[in-house]
Amino acid sequence: MAKVSVPEKTLEHWSSLYLAYRYRSRAAMWWPTTGADIDVRWLPNCPGKAVQLELKTSIVAGANLQDVKVNLGQLWDYDQLPPGQKPFYVFPWPDWTGDLEAVAIAANIPPSELAFSRSGQDWWFADWLVVLTTDQVASVLASELAAHGSSTRKNASCLLVRFDLTASATAPTRSWGSGAPEPTCIPWRQFWSDLQMCGRDGWSQLIRLPIDSVTARDYDRSEIVAMLQQVKRTDRREWRETGMATLAPFASNLTGGPDAFRIIDDPIGGLEPSRNAERDGKGQEDLSDRRQLTFIEAGALGARRA
Repeated sequence: MAKVSVPEKTLEHWSSLYLAYRYRSRAAMWWPTTGADIDVRWLPNCPGKAVQLELKTSIVAGANLQDVKVNLGQLWDYDQLPPGQKPFYVFPWPDWTGDLEAVAIAANIPPSELAFSRSGQDWWFADWLVVLTTDQVASVLASELAAHGSSTRKNASCLLVRFDLTASATAPTRSWGSGAPEPTCIPWRQFWSDLQMCGRDGWSQLIRLPIDSVTARDYDRSEIVAMLQQVKRTDRREWRETGMATLAPFASNLTGGPDAFRIIDDPIGGLEPSRNAERDGKGQEDLSDRRQLTFIEAGALGARRA
């Protein structure tokens, strides 16, 4: 059985702690079951935005090697989702070799302290997590995904990236997919700062706004930011009986143009429960989804912070 450098469950809990500290009571979280898509009934009835995260860990692949793998069947499922509902992939960009627990203990740092900034620069998990969109992951693994061609998850593990720390721990050599160009990875904290300003083109997110404040037209990012700003100081209790509209980003019809946001039907489920959520042939990984749904209220949006 391959050894992970840090348990996925640990990463899930650390990311939840980070969001709870960063947004206090203005962030709501939910962990969907395998195959279940976003259901707006899980979300607070107030303005804000929702994103999904799929946490992956790195695997010790050799003395100075760390691999990040994804499941092609799971990626196939995610890639079929409509705009706004695709998860972000989150994984380590390691600057250590071997098992992180052992490395931390050798440095006299309790591994559990890595959840917090007090562990020190470059030790804090938020300093070495990075984020990719589902579309970016699917692009890196385009040939492998096409060859797989289904949502079957058993024996479908595939290398996303290998980090070779032989020459340098601070600047490891990266090999992506089957020789694909390196995508633009967003550092974990930068991701949340950007998301607070409605993110970047190609980012999957669902926007919730009072239904009487939007119409059936396209909105650009600056308009969405402005509308969220207008309602951010309203007490959430005032929204309990207010209908909310859901908006999602769509690629612009203009070549190279920015995303446009438009109203969609409220998602109340999606993927059928996967029949492939089982252990793979090597017993290495649980093939169930590791998604975290995070809803951030409008009151916490619109200002960048680390």
